[in-house]
Amino acid sequence: MYGLGDNGSPTDAVLDGARIENSSQKPPTGTQHPSGDALALENQFFANGGNELAVYIQDYYPDWYYNNSQRPGDDRAYRLDVPVDDSEYGSYGEKPDGRWDYAEIVEIVVNKVLAGTRYPNQYIFIPFNEPDGGNWYHTDDDAEADLFKDTFLTDWDNMYRLIQKIWNQYKNKTDGKANVHGAVFADHAIIAGPGDSSWRQNRSDAFLKHTKENGTLPDIFVWHELGKDSLKNYQSHYDAYRALEKKYGVDPLRINITEYGELRDMSVPGQLIQWQSMFEDTKVQAETAYWNYAGNLSDNMARANSANAGWWQFKWYGDLRGQRTVKVTPPSENKADSLQGIAAIDTTNKKATVLYGGANDNNADAVKNDGANIPVNVHLTGLDKVGLDGKVDVEVRENAFTAPDGVAATPRVVNVLSGVDVENGTLDVTTTSIDRYASYQLVVTPHQDRQISKDDAATGRWMQVTEAEDTALAGGAQAYTKTPWGDGWSYFMTSGNGDVGNFKKGATATWTVNVPEDGTYRFQVISGNVGFPGTNGVAVDGKNAGTITFGAELAMKSAAKWLYRGSGEVELQLTKGEHKIQLQGSSMDNTLDKFLLYQVSSAKGEDAVTYPATQFRLDGGARLSYETGTSGFADLAGGTASMFANIWNAGYQNLTIVYHAAKGSKMDLQVNGQSVSTITAAYDGLQSSTVAVAMSEGVNKIALTGAEGIRVREVSTARNAKADAGSVRLEAESLQLGGGAKVVNASGATNASEAKWVTGLGNQFETTESGADGMGDRTRVVTLDKNNTPSVISDNKGTLTIPAGKVPAGTYNVVVSFSNDAFIGRHDYNPQIVDLGLQVRAGSADGKELARGAFRYTYSDSNFLNRSLELTTDGGALVLGNWDPAGTGAGAVSWGVAPAIDSITFYPVVSGEVVSARIAD
Repeated sequence: MYGLGDNGSPTDAVLDGARIENSSQKPPTGTQHPSGDALALENQFFANGGNELAVYIQDYYPDWYYNNSQRPGDDRAYRLDVPVDDSEYGSYGEKPDGRWDYAEIVEIVVNKVLAGTRYPNQYIFIPFNEPDGGNWYHTDDDAEADLFKDTFLTDWDNMYRLIQKIWNQYKNKTDGKANVHGAVFADHAIIAGPGDSSWRQNRSDAFLKHTKENGTLPDIFVWHELGKDSLKNYQSHYDAYRALEKKYGVDPLRINITEYGELRDMSVPGQLIQWQSMFEDTKVQAETAYWNYAGNLSDNMARANSANAGWWQFKWYGDLRGQRTVKVTPPSENKADSLQGIAAIDTTNKKATVLYGGANDNNADAVKNDGANIPVNVHLTGLDKVGLDGKVDVEVRENAFTAPDGVAATPRVVNVLSGVDVENGTLDVTTTSIDRYASYQLVVTPHQDRQISKDDAATGRWMQVTEAEDTALAGGAQAYTKTPWGDGWSYFMTSGNGDVGNFKKGATATWTVNVPEDGTYRFQVISGNVGFPGTNGVAVDGKNAGTITFGAELAMKSAAKWLYRGSGEVELQLTKGEHKIQLQGSSMDNTLDKFLLYQVSSAKGEDAVTYPATQFRLDGGARLSYETGTSGFADLAGGTASMFANIWNAGYQNLTIVYHAAKGSKMDLQVNGQSVSTITAAYDGLQSSTVAVAMSEGVNKIALTGAEGIRVREVSTARNAKADAGSVRLEAESLQLGGGAKVVNASGATNASEAKWVTGLGNQFETTESGADGMGDRTRVVTLDKNNTPSVISDNKGTLTIPAGKVPAGTYNVVVSFSNDAFIGRHDYNPQIVDLGLQVRAGSADGKELARGAFRYTYSDSNFLNRSLELTTDGGALVLGNWDPAGTGAGAVSWGVAPAIDSITFYPVVSGEVVSARIAD
């Protein structure tokens, strides 16, 4: 729910990788939240794996609960007698007009969607949200109350018929109604309800009976499963609902649990798998609840474009789309916080996948129940019935929790079985679970013609981890015990059920670790602060080793302070053997959750990661081949093989493809949707081709397209920092400023280079300062008028100009270091953040648009993140700003306000030539 903020937020690579099938968003120009407009983001959503968009019609209202919790009457006259695209359409005066106000709102919303969408048949209309709770018809589960049986059911019938009436007008092109794109409409609109805040047996019974009798049955039955107890009670709710269908002779309807889970579940793979498995078992759709802000997949991604562990879990689950699921028997059914799983068979590619997680200690002590180092056995049966008899390979990958805004590396292989015999269709695979908050992906294939192994020092992917509370603490630092069942809805999960606080100046946390060889290692700390960036000192064996920088984190609600955590990283030079790595407290006063140490340098290169063909997404006829010599390779066969790489730092990566092909065979290589190179086989047989490609920080989609007979074994990435010398880096404050643009000199903590940046690009919001200074509460709240319309200064558009000749002609991956602290409105629990838009034009402010993007909220104006744009220039001047007219209603980015900019770096998309090498078969 509200997984998307605007077109481009999240990025295409993040959205496509997570493969989100359905999302609920706000109606066009709705005011419940300032971003998440369905029409503004539909193109991106449907282009990246989306299937259905639901519209919460009541989110047209600005307040929660809607209309101050009171069912509206007839107090307003909405303007409905002008075209839908007229700026006056939907405006209102404070006087009655003989119609129920909400009926007019439904008409406004449905007209705006159906007139403007390219995808009418993929929209779901939800006229009521949580009507059983605080929204107008609050009777809990009392179905005999007049407010339910008379008022709600009558309102449901009327709104259902109104939506269908408007739908038919567009379908038949009557009453002057027409879709601007000429879309073809299905027979009727898809309507979902009732939308209760939890399972309501009595209300559901009465609702189903009434709507069946009155011809107003929803197409999709909707309710919410939000609490911890839903993990044990959902199955009984599902069974009860299906029993009601049988009772009233209703053919089985689709079900969508449009809101599930608590804050403690989001970003935690070992929790998410429990929800996903129970919904998969019953074959219903479901959407994560919207607890924080729009545009970050409900806390299941990190930073501007990076993966957290929740993202990897969604990616793994998305990889199973279209495959046949098979029965999974967990140790305990219908039990909260327990080991659960999903299994699927890909018959085309002879691949079996099991996703599992949530292993616990099976005791009643919630604190001790952290599931650390528990062996989990997966007992597979029936493999011979799906083509997995004889010798098989097994790889198990681990996806460990890294907090909501903490970056999660590409999951490592932690267990393998190579060429083992399947006996009587059965196989047992035992892997030690790092803790209950991790998830695991187990893949079985026929034996492959590649060497499989665990990720360790030999593969360049050694890693160690410890809980912060298990380090040696001094100087006042204090360990705290946390419970995964604590603090109600607003609780954020803590790794290991503990953390470290009071980590102020003079405090230290020391980790003794043994590394396998000399080289570079990345020290990562999962940490929370109060809304401002900062640093901690790092020492190795008593000697200063630099500082680790932490970006600001969410602190606009009390539940998030110090608990909405991200990550900071620093590279260390270590010799083989034991070392004491010490983190040193500072005035930032951050909390510590977890320490990780990753191998960076190895014989395979820096940050080397290999993505084998069994991890590819195969489309358009591409498939795994098991022919002798290329067993386990992906035959492109005229289709596409895609993979998603998470890159630590923007810049060049040596992208190496290992494949078998005839000399002269060609593959098209794309990165993030942009064709970057044609790979031509230099030899017959097994070979590799390597090209240095500029890639974004975070998630990158790599795609290969080629003909039948080109068989790809693997794709690998490795950092090529030397190639970065060919980039052009520009500090924003050194460029030409125009209009309202100005240089800001930092007065406090910042991660901006030179402690300077440029703000005021595009329009400027009129704002007021809100909250107490120094605790992350202070933010730039946009001034609103009585219609919740932001106040915008549009007569002094700020611009930043890069003079001609600074950037040579070419195609670039442009990395923008930006900040955005804009807020529009207030809400009981959702921070009302907005995405801001940035465009690049050629030559002048009136020139051709070369690139645009949406830039997410960064918690503070002094906290900068990186986001990439693709751009082709002729070498002339480039002008940055935001020229969108204010108030077009196309999403928050349409207010014409741009983010602040620290620096801009232009990387030519390719550095050097393709280098090929023959590989002995």
